[in-house]
Amino acid sequence: MLRAEEFRSDTTEISGVKIGVTSYRIGNRYHCHVANADPGATIARADGDTREEALQRALTKATERLTGREEKTL
Repeated sequence: MLRAEEFRSDTTEISGVKIGVTSYRIGNRYHCHVANADPGATIARADGDTREEALQRALTKATERLTGREEKTL
């Protein structure tokens, strides 16, 4: 049975909103969950082949949702 491993939880801020960022690995995929620190509502989720990829995707989505604009990628 697969279970979450390499669990990590941090707090940070985007556009003045305090958020909790949780990442973990299940099998060969990394998952990231970004939530408002108070009251804890989910802002974004993402996955990737590496922790960094999952974090980048989730934080990009969260930033877009919290600022109301899309980030431009080159």
